[in-house]
Amino acid sequence: MRVTNEWVEIQAQTLTPFYYHGLYARDGSATHPDIITDTALMFALQAALLPRLIPILRATPDYRADLTKIPWRTSLLWGENNDMMAPVRHTIDVEREGGNHENLQKNMASGYFKKTFFVHEVAIGARYHGFILGINPFKLLKTDKFIIRIGVGRLGMLEISRNDNLKAVRLNTATAKLFERDLPEAYRIIDTIRVSQPFSIGEARDELRHWV
Repeated sequence: MRVTNEWVEIQAQTLTPFYYHGLYARDGSATHPDIITDTALMFALQAALLPRLIPILRATPDYRADLTKIPWRTSLLWGENNDMMAPVRHTIDVEREGGNHENLQKNMASGYFKKTFFVHEVAIGARYHGFILGINPFKLLKTDKFIIRIGVGRLGMLEISRNDNLKAVRLNTATAKLFERDLPEAYRIIDTIRVSQPFSIGEARDELRHWV
């Protein structure tokens, strides 16, 4: 699907806790409190605004194929000094998250796999900023703010509003590689979260237009 040339600078605030398995923690995992990935944002926009564009689940992930059907490209959502919550115990729906393929069933049957983890969630009130290229969601919805769902189980509610004071953004170099683009990388969190060096809004806009 063609991505339009319209862009909008945004800010976001968590209304409920959320988590994803981004960092290793004792007996579980933790979420980086200052990053929401571009892919999470794009899929969340698609689910909230245009829910029939892509399949809900794939037997084998194909992020590039799915992203080419989504009419947005985005930066990482970037925060500063957001708070984490004390660890809580979550039971993971492995069949849903892992696809329940043969290798997963074998590992679960081995006795070395567990469904319960301690998870560190991002607290309510965490703030982020970023950049969207594509259909302007505020014009589409005729509103100045809206809510999307993010994180494991889509438990997190994230309020999105305009931000006209944004000076720079960071892109996800892992997503760039899906579109055969190599960007200067600042550091890596996990394979799917690789933080670029800062880009100006104009530079980010020009780069994201190549992600087709």
